[in-house]
Amino acid sequence: MLDVSAAVVFRGGRLLLATRPPGSRHGGLWEFPGGKVQSGETANQALKRELQEELALPLEEEMLPVATLAQRMPTPEAGELRLHFLLARAPEGVEPVPQEGQRADWFAPAQWGQLPLAPLDAQFLREHREELEALARESQPMSAPPGRLPLWLKSPFQGGEARRDMRQLLKQGALHTVCEGAKCPNRSQCWRHRTATFMILGEICTRACRFCSVPHGRPTPPDPQEAEHVANSVAELGLKYAVVTCVSRDDLPDGGASAMRDVVLAIRRRCPQTLVEVLTSDYAGDVAAVSQVLEARPAVFGHNLETVERLSPQVRSVAQYRRSLQVLEYAASHAPEGTVVKSGMMLGLGESDQEVRQALKDLRNAGVSLVTLGQYLQPTQAQLPVASFIPPTRFLQWRCYAEEELGFSRAVCGPLVRSSYQAEEAYWQARRAASPLAP
Repeated sequence: MLDVSAAVVFRGGRLLLATRPPGSRHGGLWEFPGGKVQSGETANQALKRELQEELALPLEEEMLPVATLAQRMPTPEAGELRLHFLLARAPEGVEPVPQEGQRADWFAPAQWGQLPLAPLDAQFLREHREELEALARESQPMSAPPGRLPLWLKSPFQGGEARRDMRQLLKQGALHTVCEGAKCPNRSQCWRHRTATFMILGEICTRACRFCSVPHGRPTPPDPQEAEHVANSVAELGLKYAVVTCVSRDDLPDGGASAMRDVVLAIRRRCPQTLVEVLTSDYAGDVAAVSQVLEARPAVFGHNLETVERLSPQVRSVAQYRRSLQVLEYAASHAPEGTVVKSGMMLGLGESDQEVRQALKDLRNAGVSLVTLGQYLQPTQAQLPVASFIPPTRFLQWRCYAEEELGFSRAVCGPLVRSSYQAEEAYWQARRAASPLAP
């Protein structure tokens, strides 16, 4: 096994890349600078040594793991190469000085796709592009007036014709999405890829949570054909993975659990190969309602904790922190084999780091294996204001803490992350963690 460390370094919105020396493996191709981990070294120590030797570039002490990729070497005797990507900082004003015929330069995100990259480095850029773009924006000088969104929260419009087609399809099926109702910042990107989170039981919620812009009031009776409408749209879109959420319906005897069950079963009948993730309300703590949803065997049972315990009463209108944990614990202990339990929280509402750590511990102790952390953004002036903007590097630290210290199988963390972001990828990672033989 050959371990290699690679540095992910940004400055002024650009990413540092270097070439390997001519004649070496991948010589001349651009890659993240770094080198081999020698016996007795940690990945951090190897990276500091390699960048000093190859680029005369010192690194500051704190480095965060971002990802590890593996690749079989050209010959069986060589074994496997593991490439460890670490987020590093270089002192301001210090430029790399390439050695041994190498080149090094800083590249803006628009240039990344034009570069001839080494295979694992190209894979890393593809799989983590949005996270890397957010880190690039974070490294840009902050010149925006006070009160404006930080640069890392600026998301370019995406969509065009594909986005319009998606909206038309949903309209034809008389369907609602949380993408629009909750003003999700990722909706253009998701619709461009013809994916959406379906929101059932209408578009009027019986609760008035102070973070959410979904309209609240007295809802209309459920549509008896809604399950079939959703299943038909999933089929027409050709989805392999569908996410279904709902407004809270405290006016219904079961809180809408039977409707959620029926949608899952309808999708399975219409599209047997499609996996379904559900994001449910707390059903007022009614475990019989939770059981109804679990009986449909969703791939993922999700219910969001939303925020830390201290802030829960002022952020959520009816739901309660401890009751949500009880729902998740019940789901984890009664879920059919293969069903993964998931939850999520928003940051930036005034929580402390200690409170976030405690909430993550509470979720893990309840049996949750997937968690999402995203930046709270005030949808309209009627909702709670943002207390703080959390930078991408802090979200990266939360991901490392959740996965490496608490044992979550996957923590999807970032400023623009929402509950269903990277949902399919996270599900399969959780399945592989539970069973190494999972595909």
